[in-house]
Amino acid sequence: MSTKKINTVLTVILMIAVFGKISDATTINVSVANFSFTPANINAVVGDTIKWNWVSGGHTTTCDGSNGTSRPSGAAPWDSDIDNGSPTFRYKITVAGSYHYVCVPHAPNMSGNINVVATSITQLNSIVTGYELSQNFPNPFNPSTKINFSIPASSNVVLKIYNELGKEIKTLVNQNLNAGEYQAEFSAADLSSGIYYYRIETSDFVLTRKMLLVK
Repeated sequence: MSTKKINTVLTVILMIAVFGKISDATTINVSVANFSFTPANINAVVGDTIKWNWVSGGHTTTCDGSNGTSRPSGAAPWDSDIDNGSPTFRYKITVAGSYHYVCVPHAPNMSGNINVVATSITQLNSIVTGYELSQNFPNPFNPSTKINFSIPASSNVVLKIYNELGKEIKTLVNQNLNAGEYQAEFSAADLSSGIYYYRIETSDFVLTRKMLLVK
């Protein structure tokens, strides 16, 4: 092997050692047994993979519009047996939104839900004194920016991005969170320059702020 190739391999190994992993995407495992999916409710991020693992019985994991199942517009349907002959099935999430799936032989009682957000969020502090939605930083930004918010009590939090005309662009957060301070990252790589708005909604707090994308 040439010196150049050896140096390239060593560089890749060093990067993996330093950064731990190349992608933040994860695999979320779901156990399939008589008569439940465990966990039945999942919070995930676009890019994650859901993996169903057979434990016992004869089942399916189905989300194709039949039997009361639903998925976001643009998301691919799925329908797979989960049994001794087909013990696993993987589905990579590419679209944010809410998914409701079932085991066809045991529907509607045997079902599961997947709530998918466009980006991951990080908890910064577990002790806060009130609701807050901070100004994004940097601002103006290109192509990504960070948004911090705080909630003093457990709540379902929805954080969405809108364009200047009020059209919804992306959902960054839509899930139950414990009290604390959080940070969400918004990437606008696929958007044009202009004014955008971000809006947070909980059961007790609603606030909208403006930000500027300059490319």
